Amino acid sequence: MMVLYDEQEIMRSYMESERHDTRVENSIRTAKRLLQKGEMSIEDIAERTDLSIKEVRDLERN
Repeated sequence: MMVLYDEQEIMRSYMESERHDTRVENSIRTAKRLLQKGEMSIEDIAERTDLSIKEVRDLERN
């Protein structure tokens, strides 16, 4: 019983991690597109993508 619970918990944790990674990747892609358009401030992009201002600035530099 304990082994089954551990395996389920590991799988749940893995799936949650994958969803988080996907959300971050999508946010980065969106922020890059918004930066290319040049129509929004870094602060607005950060707010809309749930990235930090520093993360958006780093994307802008690269």
